[in-house]
Amino acid sequence: MRASSFSLGRIFGIEVRVHATWLLAFLFITWSLASGYFRFVTPRQGFAGPLLLGALSALLLFASVLAHEFSHSLVARARGLRVRDITLFIFGGVSNLGGEARTARDEFLIAFVGPLTSFALAALFWAIASALGATAGAGLLLGTARGARALSPAGAVLSYLAVINLILGVFNLVPAFPLDGGRVFRSIVWAVTRRFERATAIATVVGQGFGYLMIGLGIVRLVVFGDLAGGLWTAFIGWFLSQAASGARSEQRLRESLRDVRVGQVMDPAPAAVEAGSSLHQAVVDFLLRSSHRRLLVMRDGQPVGLLDPSTVRSVPRDGWTVTTAEQVMRPIGLVVSPEVTVADLLEQLGEQTTAVPVMADGHLVGVVDLDQVLRYAHLRAELQVPMSSARPSTA
Repeated sequence: MRASSFSLGRIFGIEVRVHATWLLAFLFITWSLASGYFRFVTPRQGFAGPLLLGALSALLLFASVLAHEFSHSLVARARGLRVRDITLFIFGGVSNLGGEARTARDEFLIAFVGPLTSFALAALFWAIASALGATAGAGLLLGTARGARALSPAGAVLSYLAVINLILGVFNLVPAFPLDGGRVFRSIVWAVTRRFERATAIATVVGQGFGYLMIGLGIVRLVVFGDLAGGLWTAFIGWFLSQAASGARSEQRLRESLRDVRVGQVMDPAPAAVEAGSSLHQAVVDFLLRSSHRRLLVMRDGQPVGLLDPSTVRSVPRDGWTVTTAEQVMRPIGLVVSPEVTVADLLEQLGEQTTAVPVMADGHLVGVVDLDQVLRYAHLRAELQVPMSSARPSTA
């Protein structure tokens, strides 16, 4: 997800990113509100007024989602977890945490604070709308425009935000992993069984079941009621939830299979490396084109100082390869590990990155490892049914 997103900056020290799919959601929500709800609020102002109110409401909705995700992230950080970033995307937002909660209590607190924040925002917007003497009553909550014509533009926006935050809070409490309610459910099962893996398995199965249920509901809305947009959107959300639950289970199985594996067992003991003063032409011809490696370590005085890959090479015009050194365009190294570090710890630090990580022992380079190698190792070992006891480090 990170590769297709851009950064908006940092708030409370946490990076906020926007995924490319967010624009689709913004446009869809803006158009839906402008052509529906806000046409009743401003019936005599053409389409410009409703469109402006729709865009404002969509932005404030995502600001509410951002507040929801910040509540997760801030509580997670308070409970000792690392927060990589928050990303807004087509279905809302996600807090990218460095690892899982350490206890069932931590999991419960981190998950439950999200819906609680949405409920608090709903109450706040409703209170402000009420103070202005403008609320939509039950009509908006039930999906009708009843009472909308009596609202001022400000009251209509506030009423929409109150209702949508209430819906978000309720929806996120559904016990379907990976929704907040599914994580709350997992924390309860975890507390009862005292087995995180077992709790994850149960929560993800329930999450997949809920996703399939939503897909079925979407088909019913489409076929029986002829609701094309609503049916497709409901089925799409169901598909997303089922895939997310399945992915979470697969990730958990991967982590279980690699729980006792150390970096020394999965690293490449013969990393491709080039000296810092070597030209890009030499790096490409002598290394990249003559090996299966797509990343080169850049070395200076026997120590890794950077990384070189095709994208960095392409940043330099072809006629400049002979006069440009690897050191001039290399990427900085963000992480160095020892062979004794567990793969689980490495995965938490890598996140979604596939960057090459130098492996150092006693001040010397002994290998390199990346996310792709870890996955290949896990999948091949599972395919060959190799027991953990027979897997030995390549070097020490």
